[in-house]
Amino acid sequence: MAKRGAGQQGTLGLGGGSDASSGSRAFDEFRDALATSTQLRNELEQALRANVHRVNPTDRANRFGSGGAVEWILASAAFAAGVLSVPGGHNANGFDLRALREDARGLWSVKNQTAPKAMAYRITNGLGGSGGGFTESTVFLSPHLPGIVFADPKVHTELAAQTYDSGDATMLGFAAIRAHAVAHPECVAICDMPVNPGTGSEDPWLAFIESLLNSQQYPTLARMFVASKPVQGNLASELQTLVALRDAGSLTAEQFDAAVQRLTRGG
Repeated sequence: MAKRGAGQQGTLGLGGGSDASSGSRAFDEFRDALATSTQLRNELEQALRANVHRVNPTDRANRFGSGGAVEWILASAAFAAGVLSVPGGHNANGFDLRALREDARGLWSVKNQTAPKAMAYRITNGLGGSGGGFTESTVFLSPHLPGIVFADPKVHTELAAQTYDSGDATMLGFAAIRAHAVAHPECVAICDMPVNPGTGSEDPWLAFIESLLNSQQYPTLARMFVASKPVQGNLASELQTLVALRDAGSLTAEQFDAAVQRLTRGG
């Protein structure tokens, strides 16, 4: 298999768009935009790589945050490609990004893998069953695929027929998706997906929790975050900040005294 960049993806001769249709006009436009715009493709690849390098999706707590980031990245690329339009029209004075994300979800579901080894895709989960099954258009991402692979179960019935019930989920084998990509190059948008290096250490929820537990509303719960911050600014401003935190109840008298001593000692 030919290799491109740091990934393990073959190009399958995908270089300049396709005259055939994937069955989705939106995906066709997205595929052609990635084939013709080096800038768009490079930014998409770099963003996907940065996401998996910063946040490790093998950590269960991070998995949904990392997956949500992939949805936003693809929505941004689709918007740049002209596939998604501004809600309310181009003359709208601003718009709700959440509405745009819902529009993106209406185009296709996103199934992303970054593991070093190719695996079957979990299409749907269920409570005590396999869920709704393969019923909606989906894009599959993996460093082991030749690009972003599109499939519509209503159009690509031969692929949909290869799903199976694992007991608690509807699954689709990786080999079936790979074979679909080879047989249908019109369903492949060229993109080099990253392998998870397993070194990401950021917690995507930390900034949200810190903003939630702000010292104005939660002076007691915010103490942990306040205490974790390094000393910054000049002495007078730092002392004023400490006094304000003490007066707001974010610092106890003992914590205030200790912070002042640490500050006046220069650390």
